[in-house]
Amino acid sequence: MSQCDTVTVIDALVTILALAACGGMLWLANRIEPHYVSKDGSRMVARMQGLGEFDLPEGRWREMRVRVDGGRLMVSARGARGMSLRGFYSVVGKSPEPPARREVYVLSGQRKALLRVPSSSKAVAVLDAMITRSSRETD
Repeated sequence: MSQCDTVTVIDALVTILALAACGGMLWLANRIEPHYVSKDGSRMVARMQGLGEFDLPEGRWREMRVRVDGGRLMVSARGARGMSLRGFYSVVGKSPEPPARREVYVLSGQRKALLRVPSSSKAVAVLDAMITRSSRETD
């Protein structure tokens, strides 16, 4: 093998490794969900998706700002795309089989929606308490 062939093989290996590293970083970036929650769990940035006709998910998951305001959630958009989901919601349920490392809550307000937060979030306890409180109020 000549020196020119060795350099070509090394260049090819470096290119393949660089592409694999970029692909791995893209995969990790899509897998990690950005989430912020305050110390008391009353303010958070979470993913939200509207429910359409027959309670089927509509559109993509949108990043939204959520604040607990008394017994309901005040939701505001982080960008122009989530404007249709803005408003006040109450937590009416929780998914019995959420995706791995996530919790999904069913919200009811001007429309129905889903709220997704990581299972390890401090907001889970606050949202669970809101379900218990709303079920006591309906009894």
